[in-house]
Amino acid sequence: MRLSVLLTSVTASAFGLSAAAADPITIYAGWPADQLAWVEEQATAAGHDIAFVSGGGGELFDRLLAERNNPQADIALGFVDASMATLRSEGLLMAFDPAWAAGLPEAYRDDEHRMVYKFWQTPIVMAYNADALDAADAPTSWLDLIEPEFEGRYVIGSINWQTTRAYLAGILARFTDESGEVTEEGWNFMRAFFANAILVEDGNARNQALASGEAVIDLNWFGGAFNVARDVGYTVGIVDSEGGTPFIADGLGILAGTDQAEQAVAFVDWFGSAEFMAAYAHEFGRVPTLPAALAMAPERVQANATLVSPQPLDWDAIAPRLDGWLQTIELEIR
Repeated sequence: MRLSVLLTSVTASAFGLSAAAADPITIYAGWPADQLAWVEEQATAAGHDIAFVSGGGGELFDRLLAERNNPQADIALGFVDASMATLRSEGLLMAFDPAWAAGLPEAYRDDEHRMVYKFWQTPIVMAYNADALDAADAPTSWLDLIEPEFEGRYVIGSINWQTTRAYLAGILARFTDESGEVTEEGWNFMRAFFANAILVEDGNARNQALASGEAVIDLNWFGGAFNVARDVGYTVGIVDSEGGTPFIADGLGILAGTDQAEQAVAFVDWFGSAEFMAAYAHEFGRVPTLPAALAMAPERVQANATLVSPQPLDWDAIAPRLDGWLQTIELEIR
């Protein structure tokens, strides 16, 4: 039985509200169109009136900051650790307690502030075309990518992509001093990293580089790497990187300026439930952070949850520095 069939039994009346009587909940979410369309279909069937605003995760994050004095969104959905930490520290989010929060591991819930809750965990991986590159010849670490044999063989995406921001943070975090700032060795590595790469600004250009065979290494979020391999037509390999793989957790929060807090909480209660997260895992292969949802996910999703070793990252320490790091890359390196 498809878990998504169960979703239609969850209605707005279960939360004591009439969603149809209010304006749609505006949700900023930097996800692929097919996932947003599916969520919207399921949410509508469950009695929630929502409207997604889509775009690059970095672009939407910047928009949330720019709109701080006149919020246009009710919910920030799917933003990664550093972005959510910044939204919280900037006072843009309200405190609330989702119905499913108590079941989350502590690493994925914001016990101190009750503002950020994380519902997926996603490794940002070095994937490769296993039909064109033997596993023995693949990089063993992110730091290998500046070697001559990988020149022009990997793709770096737009800095507006949350994925790109995440792996740049993961790399630079390896080169921080006691104060948390990037050392000159780190900036020298970053110069070599960009100089050795194919730089793209959109997904089509990335796919073309991989389809042509010019690039054989895709730096991507886990599911995205498999999507690209499917679209281009190759067998994907995943590197379990020495020093660990950056993991991000997609988070959500409700904007402090919303005038639809009740409807927003009801949507979050439904969205983050074990039933819906498990249905999402069946549909798109995402790995839920909620143990009850993971237990209902397909076996392949449960296996993917342990495929690579995580890189220890202190996102609360990285978050206030990341914009400065990215600005240096944009102005001086890229």
